[in-house]
Amino acid sequence: LKVTAMAFIIHAFICFWFLISANAAPGKLNKDAVEKCPDGFVRFQDSCYNFYSEKFSWPEALIFCRAFNYTLVTLTTIDQYKFIKGHLTTITGGYISSGFWTAGTSADLQGHWKWVTNKQTIDFDQFNATDPTKSSFSGMLLSTNQQSGCLALEKSTGFNVARVDCMTPQHFICERHDSQ
Repeated sequence: LKVTAMAFIIHAFICFWFLISANAAPGKLNKDAVEKCPDGFVRFQDSCYNFYSEKFSWPEALIFCRAFNYTLVTLTTIDQYKFIKGHLTTITGGYISSGFWTAGTSADLQGHWKWVTNKQTIDFDQFNATDPTKSSFSGMLLSTNQQSGCLALEKSTGFNVARVDCMTPQHFICERHDSQ
């Protein structure tokens, strides 16, 4: 019984020491414990993003991201979409004339949009549900949803989502989740 009690005390001390040394309150994640983004990446929530000035076709951008164990960006929430769109409006440099590829495509089945990263159907309505006058996630696709193509955030439309021919060279955004 004494050995078990001593083992419990040692275990409790180690756990307590870890919490103090990590500078985190019990039940809360320490910001320093979150994986840091690689150089050149920008963090938002549980992902890191790199906005590339190079221009590739959609398949080339997909292969480029995968070669480094990243993915093309998958827009899963309105907050993430607003962050990405907001960041795109602030960056300068080589981002002159085109948009940025996302992981969205309808190349497999015309008119059926999906995220190639997780095979989920793209629900454009979720991005317009909160305020249709301010969220234009689906605005440009509604009239062209019967065409195949790939999804880009187009500079000419204020980085709203647009269907673009998959072979058109565009900038692109690689995403790395903390779990990758």
